[in-house]
Amino acid sequence: MLSPLAARKAEKLGYNNVKVYHAGLPAWKKDGHIVVSGVAGLENLNKTEASYILIDLRPADMIQKGHIPSAVSLPSGGIEALESQFPKYKAASIILYNNDGDAKSAERAYKNITSWGYKQVSVLTGGFQAWEKAGQKVAKGAAAAKISYVRKLLPGEIELEAFQTLLKKPPADTLILDVRLPSEVATGQIPGTKAIPLDELEQRLSELPKDKKIVVHCATGARAEMAYAVLKKNGIDAKYLRAKVDFDQDSKDKYTISD
Repeated sequence: MLSPLAARKAEKLGYNNVKVYHAGLPAWKKDGHIVVSGVAGLENLNKTEASYILIDLRPADMIQKGHIPSAVSLPSGGIEALESQFPKYKAASIILYNNDGDAKSAERAYKNITSWGYKQVSVLTGGFQAWEKAGQKVAKGAAAAKISYVRKLLPGEIELEAFQTLLKKPPADTLILDVRLPSEVATGQIPGTKAIPLDELEQRLSELPKDKKIVVHCATGARAEMAYAVLKKNGIDAKYLRAKVDFDQDSKDKYTISD
């Protein structure tokens, strides 16, 4: 749903040849294609102190000469030898990199990790060379041999368990805000929530009670995070859920929430 929103914004800026890939990233992944990420994205993860796993796919001698800080080296047994060290949290950000960003050489590791159920796997565009060329910090010597992952909540993020507790017994001082599109809300909505689409939120802030905390959700967490930024900018006490919310097609009152 983010693509149509972005397309409308582009058209408002005067662009008249805007197209949308409606199937989006989920369909791209489902078809077995590799997802890439950029140096700027990895740099931003470091700035926000977000949790992620970074795996260096290069040979040990190349790693010794220089590698990205916090990287884990690939063991001689290949990516399979690291499987037991991966976290139970399947939405953990996992970034793979080689020397020049060649996706083909990272394909085996990428497909193995995604086959284990991890949803946020990517290959660093340009690899180590792009990182170094961008003037980013480089570490020398051996990289870490083991994965050490501790999930940290992003600024404004609410824990899934805390959100589920809110649903069981909603506090009088809290409002749960659904920022999905009306067409999505029509297929199901969490009882007691208020629905305002993300692209209308800034114009409809007056509809939100000033004496309540706002907790935002969408279908995956992406729009909820954007809505949180809007609310925070306007001085509203808010948090957001970064999780998948699915509604039962046969019953609008039934839903599941998962990482």
